[in-house]
Order: sequence, then structure tokens, then C-alpha cells
Amino acid sequence: MVGHVSKNILLLFFLYFVQGLPYGIHVGFLPIYLRVQGISLTNIGLFKLLLTPWLCKVMWAPLVDKYGTKRTWLIWSMMGLLTMCAAGACITPNQIVLLCAVTFLLNFFAATQDIAVDSIAIKMLNMEELSIGNTAQVVGYKIGSIFGGGVLIWLSQYTGWTGLFLILTGLYIEAVLFVYVSPVLSQMDEKEKQEKAENLQRTEAGSHSMKDHEHCNHSHNSTGHRHLEKHFPCTGHTHDNNEVAPSKYSSEGGAAKTKLGFIQEILDTPGTKWMMGYVALYKLGEQGAISMLPLFLIDQKISAVDIGFWTGIFGQAVSICGSVLGGWMIAHYRLPLWLVLKQLSVCRFLPLGAQLWLTAVWTWGTFSDNILYGLSVASLCFLMFISGMITTVTFTFMMQCSQMAPLNIQATHFTTLATLEVFGKLTFLSVLGFLVDMLGYSLVYILFIVLSLVLLPYLNRCPESLVGDEEEDCKEL
Repeated sequence: MVGHVSKNILLLFFLYFVQGLPYGIHVGFLPIYLRVQGISLTNIGLFKLLLTPWLCKVMWAPLVDKYGTKRTWLIWSMMGLLTMCAAGACITPNQIVLLCAVTFLLNFFAATQDIAVDSIAIKMLNMEELSIGNTAQVVGYKIGSIFGGGVLIWLSQYTGWTGLFLILTGLYIEAVLFVYVSPVLSQMDEKEKQEKAENLQRTEAGSHSMKDHEHCNHSHNSTGHRHLEKHFPCTGHTHDNNEVAPSKYSSEGGAAKTKLGFIQEILDTPGTKWMMGYVALYKLGEQGAISMLPLFLIDQKISAVDIGFWTGIFGQAVSICGSVLGGWMIAHYRLPLWLVLKQLSVCRFLPLGAQLWLTAVWTWGTFSDNILYGLSVASLCFLMFISGMITTVTFTFMMQCSQMAPLNIQATHFTTLATLEVFGKLTFLSVLGFLVDMLGYSLVYILFIVLSLVLLPYLNRCPESLVGDEEEDCKEL
């Protein structure tokens, strides 16, 4: 059993590692590389809009469920990533239109891969494996992001742009071959094909049964009730001629409810509207600082290789430690989640205030660049550590809210919250470069602090439906 679990977990870790590479390239490698090339902060910020496939993947997720198998979608999405990396090796970063096209398609194929991998994980893991499986997901994805956003910056001084994308092409070739020959995925593929064939047979059988039922109803309307009972015993009951056919009524009503009613059900779930506001706001100031400080250091002539190591490799490793600690803390001490989030949000003001001070005094010449650089790295790592803790606690809070939704929409409810979380960050980061170009770093850092400050009274207004049981636990503590 242990070996079987390890095989599944290692497989998921590898798949999520590969999936995290494009995100690391987009948010870690490209901004620093382009800033070194002299690209404006406004244009770098607009590059964030190329992440929109992650917001829109729900539009083609049903196609992944309906057509083919997850292994097939996984292989083809990786082939798409492989092709885009090969295309990236054939262009230069100065060809902005082509670079945008390659980056957009990288995100599209990575988002499609995410749909397939998540579905594989759901089918692969049993209840006992969920915890370690989700840990493999988070850690694998973050390590992939570290490689894409940190290691590539370090390698760029030796390989250049073309060499980096050729390395990525080689990684995806190995990934496709691994998925193709994996016995675990092959067994799941055969099982999924068998399940789809059985479902198709049941659907066809149900269709024939419905046709027989309609034939009986037609005969009933034509010949009368007694004649139907005598010659068409296929119906187990009779209908009044004026009665509406139940199958038709339930079908139309069910369709209408499916199309419109689930939206109201999501909004009516206790605590949902408050949670929507929270997930859209909670990361804005923090993510703005994490995104802008490396670019500020580039402007101060700090080596891109050093920045890539401290922010892309070491900083992400610190963030992983924060995520693990946050999960362990709320599981071990059973602390009220809203209170944990409030305390961690207060802790963010220390690194944010330090970075505001650094952006203001760097040009004064009062302190040496080495001291200011060291303080910058320390403040950024501290902020990323807190960020990791907040992310884990927030997603636990989101899941707690989704568990109060009706059973048939719980997955949709959680997906809605997660999409809003991405939408809030993406929208803000897309205009952030323009704000820095217009206002300067120091004024924008004041905005980061204000956005983080607004969150504190908002947390105090957390609805009773989300804090009721936790307040009792808090009193016991």
C-alpha cells in the first residue's frame, strides 16, 4: 500500500511540477528579463493579461470531460506546451507580438493540462491520500514555478534566450514520453474508456426505454385508458388526458434550474458574498509588493541573476515553508480561521513598511547599496513566508464556506471563489505597472499598505455563519 501511494504521489508531483513551469516563466522570468531589456513597467504589467486562459478554462472544461480521455488530453496539452517552447526558441524578446502569442498559448495549454491533471488526481486519490496528494500538488506546482521563474534567470547568463527555451522543449519531450509510457496512467486510461462505454450503453438503453414510454403514451391518448391497460402494459401507471407529461415538465424545469438556479444557490450559500469580497481583496497589496520589488531592484542596477535566486528560488522555498506551517498550525491548534487571517494580515505591515522605506531612501545615498539590498531581500522573503501561510489558511476558509453549499454545487461554488481570487490579482497586477510609471514606487507602496489596511475591518465583519463554531473554540483556548 505504501509503495502504491508513493507511486501515485510522485506521479502527481511530477505532473504539477511540469504544470508550474509556464506560470514561473510568466510571472518570474519574463518580467525581470524584459525589464533588463528596457521594457516599460506599463507594458510588463499588461503581460499579466496573457494569463486570462486560467480564468476562462471553465469554458472548455466540459469538453475535456466529454471527449477523449484525461490521459489523451494530458498528452496533447503537453505537446502544445512543447511546440510553444520550440516556437519561443525561434523568436527574440524584442518581437513583442510573437512573444505575446507564445506566452498566451503557453498559458492556454497549461490551463488545459490543469483540468486534466486535477481530474486524474480526483480519480487517483482515495480519502486517505487526499492530504498528502494536495501537498504534492502545492509543492510540485511551486517548485515548477521556482524552476520557471528563478532557475531560468540564473541559466540565462549562460544559455541566452534561445538556449533557455530549448531546455524547456527538452523537458516537455521527456514529460510527454513519461506520460505516454506510465503504467498508472495507461491503466486509468483503459478504465476511463470502459466507464465511458458503459455509460454510453446505459444512455442508449434509457433512450430506447423513453421511446417505448412515449409510444405507450401515444397509444393511450389514441385508444383510451382501458385499451392502454389491456394492450400496453409497459406503463406501470395511468394518466389523465389533461395531465401534463411529467417527463417533459421535469426536463424543462430541470434545464431552467440548471442554467439559472445554481447561480442563485451559490449566492444564497451562507457567507458566500462576504467570502467573494475577501478573496478578491486579500492578496492585492501583498502581491503588488512581491511583483514590484524585484523590478525596483533591477532599476537600481542589481544583478538579474542575484534577484532571480533570492526572489525566484530562495523566496519561493520560504513561501513553501510558510504554506506548510500555516496548514500545520490550523490543523494542530484548531484556531479560528478569521482570527488567524487577521493576525497574519497585521504581520504583513512590517515588510510592507520596510519596503516603502527602502524605495524612498535608496536614492538618498545615506546607506550603502549592499545594506539596502540585504534589507530588501530580507523583507521580501519575510513577506513571502507570511503570504504562504495566508494562502493556505484562505483556501481552507474557502473550502469551509463551500461545504455549506448544496451538495450538487459545492465544486462549482469553490471554483467560483478560486476564479475570483485569480481575477482580483490579475486585474490589479495588469494596471500596476502603469501606476508605477505614473506615480513612482513609493506612492504605489503606500497604496499597497492602504489596501492591506482595508482588509482588517473587513475581517471584523466576517458573518456568523463562518465564525460561529470557531468562536466557541477560541473561548475554550
